[in-house]
Amino acid sequence: MNNIKINKVKKSDAQFLHDLMNNESIMAVLNEVPTAINVWIDAIIEWGQDSDEEDYIIFDELVPIGWLGLNGLSSEDKKAYIKVIALIPSYQKRGIGQYVINQIIENLKLRGYVSIGLYTDQSNVQAQCCYLKCGFDVTDKIVQKMSNGTSVRRYKMEITLY
Repeated sequence: MNNIKINKVKKSDAQFLHDLMNNESIMAVLNEVPTAINVWIDAIIEWGQDSDEEDYIIFDELVPIGWLGLNGLSSEDKKAYIKVIALIPSYQKRGIGQYVINQIIENLKLRGYVSIGLYTDQSNVQAQCCYLKCGFDVTDKIVQKMSNGTSVRRYKMEITLY
């Protein structure tokens, strides 16, 4: 995994995020709808002004291959959340997601966070396996209305960092 790097999102990453999140298989798994490039440009600007969020592009050498977003970073209880992790489909099932999540876990531990939570669809077994390998446990079951209008059964998963 020496070639995998994680860098904070920059304005110049808008086109990559647009392409990634408009990928049909990613939209299907995440229950998302198509978005325009200006949505990503505006989002990157907002993220840069929001101390509660951090967003990262995942690289294989110099090639962008994914996105990881965190929020809850300004919470007094020091509980962070992974709001999204998405990899280009050809980079999935290689251990990259697990590697990146473990890097984020270590980073947040060093910064004094006590836990990390996330939500994933109950049907997304591939993601669940990755999260379980990283030490997350299922802590709740919910039904959530998604961007594409469907109601989806989801798991809340958490890991304690101390």
